[in-house]
Amino acid sequence: MKNKIIYILSFLVLGFYSCNEDELDLYPKTQITEGNFYQNEEQLVLAVNDIYRQLGRIYNAQGIADLYGELRSDNTYIEFTGGSTTFSEEITDYYIRTNNGLIENAWETCYNAIFICNNAIYQLDNADVAFTDPDLKERLKAEATLVRSLIFFNMVRVWGGIPLPLKPLKPEEGYEYLRESKEVVYQQIISDLKYAKTNLPESYSGNDVGRVTKFGASAILAKVYLTLGENQNGSIELKEIIESERFSLDANDDGNINADDYEYLFLPDTKNSKASLLEAQYLGGENSVNSNHQSQYTPFHWAFHLPGMNETFRGNGMNTPTQNLADEFEADDVLRKNISIYPGYLNLDTDQFIEYPFTMKFYDPNWRYPGQNFEIIRYADVLLMYSEVTNDPSYLNMVRARVGLPGFGQEGYPEKYNTLTLAIEHERRVELCFEFHRFFDLVRTGRAVEVLQSNGFDINQDKLLFPIPLRAIDVNNNITQNPGY
Repeated sequence: MKNKIIYILSFLVLGFYSCNEDELDLYPKTQITEGNFYQNEEQLVLAVNDIYRQLGRIYNAQGIADLYGELRSDNTYIEFTGGSTTFSEEITDYYIRTNNGLIENAWETCYNAIFICNNAIYQLDNADVAFTDPDLKERLKAEATLVRSLIFFNMVRVWGGIPLPLKPLKPEEGYEYLRESKEVVYQQIISDLKYAKTNLPESYSGNDVGRVTKFGASAILAKVYLTLGENQNGSIELKEIIESERFSLDANDDGNINADDYEYLFLPDTKNSKASLLEAQYLGGENSVNSNHQSQYTPFHWAFHLPGMNETFRGNGMNTPTQNLADEFEADDVLRKNISIYPGYLNLDTDQFIEYPFTMKFYDPNWRYPGQNFEIIRYADVLLMYSEVTNDPSYLNMVRARVGLPGFGQEGYPEKYNTLTLAIEHERRVELCFEFHRFFDLVRTGRAVEVLQSNGFDINQDKLLFPIPLRAIDVNNNITQNPGY
């Protein structure tokens, strides 16, 4: 019994539990601890700040969005990778076992992050603190609520029904939390996002830039509605974003919309541009909150080095671009292809070019301690979703015009994408590849099985969901498994 409680603590509700006042108080009086923290406005702000670290964990390489949205898709495969397991190959080749370590880690990370969000909300609700700005407390709660809802949104799409804790739990309480239906989870997500949208500002200034906003809530809501097939509701949210005129494809803000703006998005120092609505925030430098995308997605080869650099390092070989993805780019779509798929590198010892493609979307010359942000939702994504829900190609064509390509219905547009649905699917793939959208998109539109089977993948309807990790079921036998596992 003791071991099971420990596992629940680490597996479902990782973190610490705040004792009630009537419980035995053993907190040291001379140290800052969980028991005597949350005593003033500054400490509560710090507690909420930690939700942004959780957002970075969810959207880092090998987080749940990556494993399902990218590694699971036809965009990527594994050429070589480090380690002694086949966990990554199981995901990309559709033979996942229920004890897959990457999926178990992603599940635990999600629930750890949810605990931290729940704890921040709980402390804000229960701390006897007078805020200097009366609106700040509600804004902080809205920030934590939005991040929690985004995590739940990823989880329900990946696993289906999930346990839905909405408060920080004691270890033994974990047994009470079984899988809720997808409908219940989505109802909670929508309610939370509406609350967040009402209580978040449209923008920030100074050091607060990068916090979640009202429009970030709208963008997530739109994705939720599109996932549920509620296109009219999604259209309302997307229209509000577009008509706000706060966002633009002019990422570098030079007054011109062109290919330079696409390139600017993926420069190592670009953060929170006007072409982005929601980002995971990272910081370069030692002992900072670094990103790990570049180290995970570069070739697993001892002679590898980044373009223009002589220093070699071995990547982990995750998410190697497929030839199928390379073939999706049009001949004139040179810039987007070169940034998305770099063909290989030169072995400096032998002068031999090694054909081993990798993405340059996460290029950062400070490869030991990279700090490039991750754009969770870009304005191009918003425009493509709006084109989808309105059946209006003009928004799709805005994305293509930025990189000098003819629009749908115009001379020179590829004939193979002869419907707007196929045109949007194509554009989302080439525009957003390696940004964790592809498999989510295919499942959302009901195209996953057809598209992937046509490309030779062994997939069926049961494989559209990940298995509930075996360790979760071992801890609590009342948690059910998904079909097919």
